[in-house]
Amino acid sequence: MKKHLFSLGIFLLAGVSALAQNRQPFKDTQLLKSFSLGVSYAKTVNLIFPSGVHSVDLGSGSVIADKFSGVENVLRVKANAKGFPETNLSVITKDGRFYSFHVRYQEEPASLTYQIERGDNTGTSSPSSVQALGKAAPVALTASLTTAPVTFESAHMNEAELAYYSHEIAQRSDYISGIGMNKNKINFGVDGIYIKDNVMFFPISAKNKSNINYDIDFIKFYVRDKKQRKRTAVQETEVTPIFVYPEGQNTILGRSELKRVYCLEKFTIPDKKILLVEMFEKNGGRVMTMEMNNRDIVKASPVNFSKRQSAINAIKH
Repeated sequence: MKKHLFSLGIFLLAGVSALAQNRQPFKDTQLLKSFSLGVSYAKTVNLIFPSGVHSVDLGSGSVIADKFSGVENVLRVKANAKGFPETNLSVITKDGRFYSFHVRYQEEPASLTYQIERGDNTGTSSPSSVQALGKAAPVALTASLTTAPVTFESAHMNEAELAYYSHEIAQRSDYISGIGMNKNKINFGVDGIYIKDNVMFFPISAKNKSNINYDIDFIKFYVRDKKQRKRTAVQETEVTPIFVYPEGQNTILGRSELKRVYCLEKFTIPDKKILLVEMFEKNGGRVMTMEMNNRDIVKASPVNFSKRQSAINAIKH
């Protein structure tokens, strides 16, 4: 019996040794920079990238990020809660580059605008730093002292055409049953999904049935898994609109309704994921959420009405 136990022990030790030999740490040259970024609840921090932002991944819901309408290389970042624990932000740009950020809460950010340079995500860390900390030390982001170039979206449709189609779609009422949220006397839903060339149109409606005005802080779209395992971080990939119509109105008066059309680059999602749309109330607790599956997205209706140049010019001006 002892002989068998001894043989079993040797076998287990050999297996552990073989497993250890198959594992190796990353080389120092494989460790990319992770910037240290402070964000505030009351102020917006702007990140200007050398190329358009393709996708954004937020480590937690404590941070929100979106692009300016019609501008593709400027990302706005803001705290969604005060004093949140450190999290992360990952950005992939359209030139195929990846940027990583350690995000912490900072009541007064060091700067409100940062310019990211093309070489900023290819640096290496010194071996001594890795050995001392067990990981690559974050590199502080420095503020740009000069103005940075802003890149505008290069869509097949120009802004005037997007405004025209959005205006026409906003007049329709193709409410999709089963999608939306009705709570706290706010009815939040989507009035159809439309597709034209490489642009998808999402007409969002918000009806305020109460006597209290609803001030919109932001409306955002993001993709996440349908089911989240316990004790795992929620991984969200934000989908940023290329155009919003109309953009100016941010208050839903009591007993009134707001209709807004969000234009996104065409996309589909895996069946195990969902598209979430959230509307947050500024200085309020009425957070509205709705979700769409891929089967809802692929049923997008074609925009089959023809554009009239006179109407486009009228909306543009």
